[in-house]
Amino acid sequence: MKSYQVVALLLIGLVYTAIFVARNYLLGGPYGDEIHFWPTVLLFSQEPIPSVHLLNTYPEVIAPLPFMVGGWIINLFGESLQHLRLLSFALSLGILLLFLTLSPNSNRFWLAALGLVSFPYYYFCSTFFYTDMTALTFILLGWVAYLKRVHWASCLCFIAAISSRQYAIVFPLIILCHETLPALFADPHPGTITQLMRQKSYLLFYGLAGLTLAGWLLFWKGLGPAPEIARQKYTGTVYQPTYQPGFVLYASACLGLYYVLPELLLTRKFQFYALSTQSAGSVLGWVALIGFLVTTFPAVQMNDGFFVVTNLGFFDRHLTMIGISGSTKQYVFGGLMLLTVLRFASPVSGLAGWVVLLNLLLMGKAHIGWDKYLMPTIATLWLLTLFDAHWPAASRPIRLSTLTRLVYRRASQEPIELND
Repeated sequence: MKSYQVVALLLIGLVYTAIFVARNYLLGGPYGDEIHFWPTVLLFSQEPIPSVHLLNTYPEVIAPLPFMVGGWIINLFGESLQHLRLLSFALSLGILLLFLTLSPNSNRFWLAALGLVSFPYYYFCSTFFYTDMTALTFILLGWVAYLKRVHWASCLCFIAAISSRQYAIVFPLIILCHETLPALFADPHPGTITQLMRQKSYLLFYGLAGLTLAGWLLFWKGLGPAPEIARQKYTGTVYQPTYQPGFVLYASACLGLYYVLPELLLTRKFQFYALSTQSAGSVLGWVALIGFLVTTFPAVQMNDGFFVVTNLGFFDRHLTMIGISGSTKQYVFGGLMLLTVLRFASPVSGLAGWVVLLNLLLMGKAHIGWDKYLMPTIATLWLLTLFDAHWPAASRPIRLSTLTRLVYRRASQEPIELND
């Protein structure tokens, strides 16, 4: 074990111990979604292998695996919400240890770890029993198995992730797009698909993982158990052929805030690859598109009669608290979306670009807007910084375009050291 890994283990251990004590050993009554998650877990604890009836009628729209696991936990350790919170806490710790194991050097680990824990909902989901941490663990394990080329294991992890949160379908879809669409764009001949499938037969694993959601949809005859889908009024929102561009604007702004800015501050290195690979006209086109979104489809929360919330999440709420509201707030969102576009709207971004694109498109069909829904996206991006092939800054600097030199003529920061 390297010296920085020993230091990191000690620091992580101290921080998590301090959080555990400060949070009153994760005791206390149900909070937020725990209020209804807890009785659902109790239902599954009565049927460790759930019946068809239970799977069709449990009172949640979220896929059942986290509640099944919760039922097993309380059957093993006792009927206490603390045990379920300890599961989230342990998974959160395990993800940081996974980052430590995968990191090629200390700088890269601290970049990814500090970036991840700076996302406020990572802490929140680590100390409460929310289903996000279970789904995130399987998603990240699926990515690691894919990057290590253990495709059957990646398939199983993504199946478990989709069975934890349905939105995880986007991750095997990202892999399929990343592996096939560039070749199809380059050679749109019908035979290209056949050739790709022969060369990349392992992609069948990701198609199989994606079919998990189709199986659940057929089983439920919808996106979740019918009684709960009706109670939460999904038929009037998600089931309708509508789209929320304002949610995409907000999600893009959150990626700018929670990933692009921390990456810039922690590395002291500009990575706005759209400036170096796209023409000035293309960049101005992105600016025009963002301006159109800000003025025509502002980011505001949807009130469907069931979810009645006044803000879009942590970032939106805190902007309002400091007096930033109305058009000014939308301009802030637009500016941060521009950072996200400049960072990822480029072939240089590779796999990370597909992660951002497909997840942002998915946000337009979300039931409500919420920062927390981006946690798997942000965690995946920080995971990819640990792999040289998927983090552009790990390679030699890209030749800057004239536009980039004009913008950053005086910004001559030293890049992060990539090797110890």
